[in-house]
Amino acid sequence: MKKGKIFLLALASLPLFTSCIDDAEQNTYLTEDRRTELANENPDKVFSSAVAGIYSDMQRYVKQDMSHNYFGQKSFDYLTSLMGNDMVMTGRFGMSLYHYLCDYWAQNFVATANRWAEYYRCIDNANQILKTIDPETTDEAVLKYRAIALGMRGYAYLQLSYLYQQSYYVGCDDTKWGKGQHYDFSESKCVPIVTENTEGDQPLSTVKQVMDQIKGDLGTAYDIFNKIGMQKTTDPTDFDGCVAATYLARAYMITHDWDQALKYAQVIVDNFPVLKGEDQILQGFSDINLPDVVYGCDITADNTTLYMSWFSQMDSYSDGYAGIGVWRAAYGPFVDKIADDDLRLKWFCCDRSTGIDYKGGRLTLKRDVMAPAACEYQAVKFIGAGRDAVIANAKSIAQGNGAPGWELGDYIYLRSEEAYLMKAEILAHKGDLAGAKTALEEFMKTRQPSYTYAKGNTKADLIEEINFQKRVEFWGEGIEFLDNRRLNITVDRTSTDPHNNHLPAARLKLDQESRNFRYQIPISEIENNKALTPDDQN
Repeated sequence: MKKGKIFLLALASLPLFTSCIDDAEQNTYLTEDRRTELANENPDKVFSSAVAGIYSDMQRYVKQDMSHNYFGQKSFDYLTSLMGNDMVMTGRFGMSLYHYLCDYWAQNFVATANRWAEYYRCIDNANQILKTIDPETTDEAVLKYRAIALGMRGYAYLQLSYLYQQSYYVGCDDTKWGKGQHYDFSESKCVPIVTENTEGDQPLSTVKQVMDQIKGDLGTAYDIFNKIGMQKTTDPTDFDGCVAATYLARAYMITHDWDQALKYAQVIVDNFPVLKGEDQILQGFSDINLPDVVYGCDITADNTTLYMSWFSQMDSYSDGYAGIGVWRAAYGPFVDKIADDDLRLKWFCCDRSTGIDYKGGRLTLKRDVMAPAACEYQAVKFIGAGRDAVIANAKSIAQGNGAPGWELGDYIYLRSEEAYLMKAEILAHKGDLAGAKTALEEFMKTRQPSYTYAKGNTKADLIEEINFQKRVEFWGEGIEFLDNRRLNITVDRTSTDPHNNHLPAARLKLDQESRNFRYQIPISEIENNKALTPDDQN
């Protein structure tokens, strides 16, 4: 490293290279030698603010506001959910309409610029931490920050890989989607790899190179966390070994390395239970102290935003958008497939979950408040104030007033249920159909006590059922988009089913190789990165 190179003390506000992001401010400067000296003396003092800045960006980063649609990772979850089969827009609202139409991918659009800036900001801040840390250090206080920085960088590259190129493999052999086989896109150009050891603008790396970087960063982070006793911390807001393991399991499933994927999914299964019973499953997914939370953010009055936030967009009981007109609903034929005695049916307002006979007809209600639902299949899965608060304020809710404190619901980024369903799918891919069936049934009995798998005896049948139950479990949480990309599941909203409630203009059919699901590189990156030309546009 060059002597005398200038660094910032407050890494969260570092000046970032102009081709990937250029909106940070500069303030306090230190030489590299002095900075390294301080890091060895008091790593918490040097690095804690930097890590806090990365965490804050994950909660609410926005480069350019667009109708309050962008607020860090949870906005990715909700906007990509709109790009699948299972979430429905109930009106032609300006906000998020083009995500819903799968038509927001071009190089000059806000969507492409926001995501690119968000994840490269995370990468650059992680790199600045890593530049200051000796990779050979044995100091556990310093190693903790090295692991967090590597983990966050791996997470950011994983997120970029979902958006800016095809999946490493599109499809899986012996499934019902695509042609029941996989297509190799590993040598396709993806995004630039920028690390603590690179200087200047970087060309596009291949999908394989990016995935190798992801696995290397997250794998090293996981090993460090294990070494220093941080596989699972007591604080769900920590990026720890279990967080790294979840992202590693996702990455290895993308590359069809089933043994490694199973290894990391099992880490979560061994460390976390799943939610059980009405009190937990219907709580509203707004408390990071729920037993299944692998990773989340504690939302307080000091760090919350109001309308530009997750529960504003997703909580039908709130005074945010989802409660005052931008109703969130699930796809009717999808909900119709959920079993009558599946607790998760109560996440959606329909005759079977909340309907009552009323004056000779059926009336669909919002659960617990005895008020009519705004639309059939309206979602009531996410409740910022929590279900107990909604019940306590049922009279107020029925009169059209929101539950107090709806904006203070915690953000949940990762839940253990994903790993349990990953494990079932991985076992099926490995040919262990009996093991996969057992894993699925054990999980499903916590949602539907009568559940027994009886859909078919082939690998394709079993994986399709696992995928359906995963879609139910993670409706609205962005997982459908990730699995659609990986498994080559067509977005097909053209059903003639009378319960097809997709807007007519959105009744489209797109396979995963469609242009619509692959973001272009932002035009600012093409223009400012000297290692790229217009011919590099994907």
